[in-house]
Amino acid sequence: MYNNKSMKSFFSKISKNSFVQGGFLLTITSFATGFLNYLFNLFVGKALGPAGFGEIAALFAYLIIFSIPIGIIGTIIIQRLGEAKDGFTEATRIHKMLFGLFRQKWYLIILLAIITPFLPRITNLTPIVAYSLPFLLIGGVLGAYYNGALQGLHLFFWYSVLAILGTLVKLIGATFALFGIGGLNIVLLFLVLSTIVGVTASHYVFVKSVKREINGTIANNNILLKIFKDRQVWLTGAVLAGITLVNNIDIVFAKKLFDAESAGLYSLWTLFAKIIFYILSPLVTIGYIFFSSKKHEIRHQIAFILSFLLFIIIGVIANLGYGAYGRLAIDYFFGQQYIGIIPFLEWAAYFGTGYTIMVFMNYYYLAKKSKAALIPIILTPVYIFTLALYPTNISGVMYVSTIFTYVNVTIFVLIFFKNRFLSLFN
Repeated sequence: MYNNKSMKSFFSKISKNSFVQGGFLLTITSFATGFLNYLFNLFVGKALGPAGFGEIAALFAYLIIFSIPIGIIGTIIIQRLGEAKDGFTEATRIHKMLFGLFRQKWYLIILLAIITPFLPRITNLTPIVAYSLPFLLIGGVLGAYYNGALQGLHLFFWYSVLAILGTLVKLIGATFALFGIGGLNIVLLFLVLSTIVGVTASHYVFVKSVKREINGTIANNNILLKIFKDRQVWLTGAVLAGITLVNNIDIVFAKKLFDAESAGLYSLWTLFAKIIFYILSPLVTIGYIFFSSKKHEIRHQIAFILSFLLFIIIGVIANLGYGAYGRLAIDYFFGQQYIGIIPFLEWAAYFGTGYTIMVFMNYYYLAKKSKAALIPIILTPVYIFTLALYPTNISGVMYVSTIFTYVNVTIFVLIFFKNRFLSLFN
């Protein structure tokens, strides 16, 4: 009886823990937004055809690539607020400092406005899509800041609600397009509305939550500089930059080098490839947390090997599934206009599996604070150079992207077994 009461008391305390609750909410939110985003891609792909779908996919790729520095800053904000004794006081200080910095750099908005007319030629996007890029980029910058602040303050409920709300607004535009209302224009309109709603609501929640006023207008810059000088912060930033570039730069090249329909076909191919990663991403995240723990270090190597074998098995199953049911999936969900990617669906399974394993191993070495985690970002210039010179069609981009992921995986595996071999002598 005593043991039962103790267990109930233990689980009661655990369930009330803000991190446990936050972790559960973030996991549910990740699955919910992931599902809604796949519906968005499905609706847009079916409604707009390869050309329109390629436009939207390339737009997101440009936004994600240009937002890499902001994503790193968001991570630093989460870290800083997590370390502060009074997170709300620190949040107010950082808020004042950053917005003071924005006011000092106001001329950057003018530079962005000057560049905007040239964006269609630079990006190969249609004018209406290219002209929406600067606005969405500014919204993305503000959104990344508020997302980092809300998570850093452990306001996980509001972060989750706003993330799902923004995705739902975006999905409404895709739904209208699916029913023949508005086409590409309506999708862009609701992307803009999603950004406005997300930033406005995040700002409101942030201001309401951070009620107190701090004397002074600027945070302690020495504290922030100390964070920027942290080796692990830069290592994490470089790893995130490498993964983000590998995940998006191929779409940018496909859009830049080939016609709109080919770029759309390639974008759908990457969508099928990344399904494997999105399904397995919770395991990748759990693996990173596990490998970061010193408590279970003795089990790290066997966990690494078993996870590697599991990913390979899942990749083989995905390859067989795409080969057997790929045509049916394309016909049912997207229609005959995408039939051109059917011969390459099995290769999509190879790419998706390789990308998942590469990210998993990248996080393993990041958790170990090893410089080996920098391999993808170091090899990325070679990847970009090869994409610029080699492919003459979208299948060439597919092959280059797939080979690049497996080159990274091979190097990671060789380093792992080299370290394993040396440890036997130590």
